[in-house]
Amino acid sequence: MKPLLRAAGVPDHQLDIVPREYKTKTLAVAFDWLHDIYLSNEHDKVVKIWTSVTPEVWENYKLLGVENLTEQRLLLVASKGLIKLWKNKRPRLFINRQTEICENCEEKAVFTYKNNYKQCGYCGEIYEQESDNI
Repeated sequence: MKPLLRAAGVPDHQLDIVPREYKTKTLAVAFDWLHDIYLSNEHDKVVKIWTSVTPEVWENYKLLGVENLTEQRLLLVASKGLIKLWKNKRPRLFINRQTEICENCEEKAVFTYKNNYKQCGYCGEIYEQESDNI
């Protein structure tokens, strides 16, 4: 689902989940919300257009700067509906910012979480996250 949401224009920072413990109810609400998006007509339209060509072709379009082809225009139109769904009542679980005390500047700051690190919004210090190797 991530590649389709990226293709639709959802920013990466909204697709990454803040690594911490969540209540079961929070996870259930987030799962239900994602499941509703997955079953929506908007998602179905984007899937049909996205799968009309291979991922390599989409990547080549991007690398070569090819724009305004029929499938690209169709994807853009279909993506608008998916983006509206994504923005509607999105659970806080999919907002990758969290307030905590920074060890470096000792200020209460908003941290932005990325794939394997978090960054203090006050001093800019970057802290590496532990990877979940199972």
